[in-house]
Amino acid sequence: MSLSDQFTEEEILDADTDTSADPLDIKSKAIKTFIDEKESGGRQRRFVETQESRLREFEAFVYWIDQAHVCMVDDSHVVEFNDWLKHGDRYLTMTGGRSSGSGTKEINLSDVTRHEILTTLVDFYNYLANSKGVVSENPAALAMRGFPDDEFDLSPPDRPRIEMDEMKEFLDSLDTPLQRAVILTLLKTGVRIGELLNIDLRCVHLGDGEGNTHPVYQDILDTYDVRLKSEVRNKPDSIFIYKKFNKGTEIEGEVRGCGNKRKDDDGSVIPVDDELKTALLEYLLTRNPPLTHYKRGTAIPLFTKPYNHGALDRLTYHSIHSEFGTQSSGEDGPLAEFGWYEQGADTEDNVFMHYFRHYFTDNMKHNHGVYRGWMPTGVIAYIRGDVDKSATVGSERRDSTARENTYSHSDWRNWKINVEAPYLNNIYKFGVYNQTAPRQAPEPIPNNR
Repeated sequence: MSLSDQFTEEEILDADTDTSADPLDIKSKAIKTFIDEKESGGRQRRFVETQESRLREFEAFVYWIDQAHVCMVDDSHVVEFNDWLKHGDRYLTMTGGRSSGSGTKEINLSDVTRHEILTTLVDFYNYLANSKGVVSENPAALAMRGFPDDEFDLSPPDRPRIEMDEMKEFLDSLDTPLQRAVILTLLKTGVRIGELLNIDLRCVHLGDGEGNTHPVYQDILDTYDVRLKSEVRNKPDSIFIYKKFNKGTEIEGEVRGCGNKRKDDDGSVIPVDDELKTALLEYLLTRNPPLTHYKRGTAIPLFTKPYNHGALDRLTYHSIHSEFGTQSSGEDGPLAEFGWYEQGADTEDNVFMHYFRHYFTDNMKHNHGVYRGWMPTGVIAYIRGDVDKSATVGSERRDSTARENTYSHSDWRNWKINVEAPYLNNIYKFGVYNQTAPRQAPEPIPNNR
């Protein structure tokens, strides 16, 4: 039973409102209505579930202290809730933390997580006030404006520092070619999870070391009647990442289940080193073949679900989580088994898929991380797809300036010298394979660079 069921229709209707429309239906199901809107907008399932759990905790809190409905609160309730999150000893609902008994869990939140919870309340009450008009003001926003400047320490969390040897040990522990290919792709390129899931065979060009397509990969392309995209056709050993698009966008006849956040207007071409190439070839030789529901010549996905009952289905956020975190069978995936991931632990305490994007960035910066090699900041920004490469020098956006201070706009077109060479000369190697597929040497970098 929802806590909203504890209130009569008259009490709900008497709650603060500034609309002449009958708001009973919205008010009685305020959290559900908000969450349904998020889901219909294509937000990631785990994100939506996290938001709902935070709102249910607040709902339980205001009912516990004041028998108040979520549409009856003011900013003092949010202030008290923040104090509860900071100093309380348990949750009122099963919304996170470590179990300390039936029906409750211990509270042990970082300032970042506490700020995220209150920001969810701001979003929720903005929705009720501005989209639905069933409350006249945003109590969470009022409370947040009243907090002192030092209320939240929002400096980047101290994520686990992983040495190169430990990362190699983790890679050696992976059981399947899919796991190795996915993790190495994330480690070597820093792409976002959605970008990885949207990669198609036509976006990947694996070479033979002599400027041509690798014969094994050519056979795979021919089997599916796939023609390489122009962005990689003349660039052996490269991956093209699509430009930004939203969930639900149709590409080559397929409606995509997740969007791309890449900020380059034309997408990005990322080099592939010999270690990643070997992992991709190994994976492609062992994955399940597509069935007839994938038409020949369409955008065949690169990464597919490991257990698909004979159908070639694109890997999804859910299947990524199931494969690497806590599997549907209840068994631990490789990240949990290795001790890097625990269901329900704070984000900063876990190593999960997005962590590898941070790992790439940190270790490729000069005098950062645990690796000696480094790339110019602008090259890192290009590969990560952080900003539009047409940004001008002097821009207030740090990464934009970094890219244009690395090369001029026209220089970015010389991909082999200005992207591929600095990348291949510096990307870390883990020694996963005793022997790797051959790769062409990068173009020499001119002395004036």
